[in-house]
Amino acid sequence: MPGLTRLHGPALTKLLTRAQRTVEHADSEALRYRLLGYALSESHDHPDAWLSYQVDTGTVAAGAVLRADPVHLRADQQRLVLFDAEHLHITSDEAQALAAAFNHLYAADGLRLEALTPTRWYLHLPKQPELCTTPLVRVVGRDIDAHLPTGHEARDWRRFLNEVQMLFHDHPVNREREARGQPLINSLWLWGGGRPLAAVAQDWQGIWATETRLLGLARLNGIRYADPPVDATAWLHEGVGGRHLLSLDVLRHAIAYGDVETWLTHVEQLEQAWFAPLLAALRSGHLRELRLYPVNGYVYRVTRRDLWCFWRRPQPEFLQSFRG
Repeated sequence: MPGLTRLHGPALTKLLTRAQRTVEHADSEALRYRLLGYALSESHDHPDAWLSYQVDTGTVAAGAVLRADPVHLRADQQRLVLFDAEHLHITSDEAQALAAAFNHLYAADGLRLEALTPTRWYLHLPKQPELCTTPLVRVVGRDIDAHLPTGHEARDWRRFLNEVQMLFHDHPVNREREARGQPLINSLWLWGGGRPLAAVAQDWQGIWATETRLLGLARLNGIRYADPPVDATAWLHEGVGGRHLLSLDVLRHAIAYGDVETWLTHVEQLEQAWFAPLLAALRSGHLRELRLYPVNGYVYRVTRRDLWCFWRRPQPEFLQSFRG
């Protein structure tokens, strides 16, 4: 397939083309749970808020909790397009001021907004809402209309979100941001309200990730976890043995916002920092097996022996693998 090496780099190309490919239907969010031994229904929320709250606080939320992350909604012709907090550069003072205004208005309703970090906020509720929500990552850069909450209480919660937008729009924090030419923090995105999970038996020796969902699952199951090192050489130097789960999410936002230049830059960085050293580790026998999950409907399992299977050729889905 012309252009594959140029787009993906020679190491990643070889890993994908020489691998044994099998079907993997789970989407990005469900896959993380499945790899940790959980078979969760796609028709109900995953407990993302419950897990990430434990990572951020070291404690379990006392009752029902939703992620209520700050976002900017921008009118684009007939659409409302969502931009997440990574593009908003929210300060801790701004986050706390908006949360305080929210809590003053909704305290009598038993709602409490907790801004634990500038980008991760939590809504505490008196009871579990009857809602089906969409993870924030699926909505970034898109029209929100098809992703708004559904379920028995959806109409009430959509009305609630409209109230929050009016509250935030008139707040001094946003008036000051507007004066500085910054995008407004003009809404919340509610998601991840699934019920708590129990620990399951695992044989993972380590999980390397930055996202709170995976870190929360590791914490729940007593699996050692840490941020990924700067590159595969450093990771391998730490004496990796057994089964390890490594999540590299640097392409996610470039894909969501259609930023091709940034996407190409990150692919090249991954090639040099990760895929080339991992390929060398397979060739030398330092790694016994590598499995790649590009969330394109397949999993790619490659061993040292597979690297000699020169007759295997790129499949049509490869160019889609890292484009989302």
